[in-house]
Amino acid sequence: MTLVMVGANPRRAPFFSLRRSLGPGAAGDLAAAVAGRRGVSEAFVLVGAERLEAYAVLEEGVDGYELLSSLWGAPGVAAPADGAAHGYFAEGIDAASHLFAAVAGADEFAGADEDGVAVLDAAVGAARQRGTVGSQLEALADGARALAARLAAAGAEESAAALGETVAALAQRVFDHLDRRQVLLVGDDSLLGAAAAALTRAGVTQFALIGDGPAVRCAGGVRVSPEALPVALGNADVVVAAPGTVPVLDKRLVRTAVRARRGRPMLLVDASDRGGAIDPRVAGVDDAFLYNRDDLARLTQDAPWARAGGVRSREALVAAAVRDFSYQLA
Repeated sequence: MTLVMVGANPRRAPFFSLRRSLGPGAAGDLAAAVAGRRGVSEAFVLVGAERLEAYAVLEEGVDGYELLSSLWGAPGVAAPADGAAHGYFAEGIDAASHLFAAVAGADEFAGADEDGVAVLDAAVGAARQRGTVGSQLEALADGARALAARLAAAGAEESAAALGETVAALAQRVFDHLDRRQVLLVGDDSLLGAAAAALTRAGVTQFALIGDGPAVRCAGGVRVSPEALPVALGNADVVVAAPGTVPVLDKRLVRTAVRARRGRPMLLVDASDRGGAIDPRVAGVDDAFLYNRDDLARLTQDAPWARAGGVRSREALVAAAVRDFSYQLA
């Protein structure tokens, strides 16, 4: 048995007339058309905004590229006369690799807003209804879903790490050198741990911690009781706070702390989305520079550390998924 993938190139004009002709049941119709061909044991078809691909399991000796014509063999599909000239083909582990890249949004045909897992689930669901998917393609789909789950988990970690790097960059912009600066971490959130790691790499050695979650524990530093918050706040150059451990840091508290610092600036980062840990009115206090998570996300969007880290991690996870699935094909 051989796994193959054939697709219609969305960069070519015939694709658009073909795509417009597909109805709501296209994935099932096309899967049935492919599976109905001689020598095909399993099939499902991905139908996306810019994707039309058939995945099939063939008996030995069957010409997989000939299956391309089956993409346009379903009833009601207006096939372009020269459609077979505008396709692409992969076999074996290369076919699996193409699906994994599609689910990861890492191939050239990935739509900007397309949910690769949703497209896959729709394809496999339609194929199940037609009885055209079996154990081998189910295993392929399971591998793609597992990759998507790992990518989502890694994305959350990468997002926090990238935001942490942005906190460190902001601190360097405000204070220039960080080796003698003190950081106060309040509460527990992945951003606190990521910011602590990035600030440590930037030269910070002094941390004060209020809270007992894993994010602050990994930072190390001096433990401070919540009752000592006003004093700790006055000593802090950088404050990263998450909701819940202490009441919201209000404008009066921060203004008092800033006055005690006698003109030295303070960088404050609210780890919540919108004022859950630090009163947004703190932004009006002289010498207090307040950023929330939304602000950090906007600053991080085009930051080189966010782009490079995300691409490397995604490529590594896709490569690992391909390697793992290759053992099943062996």
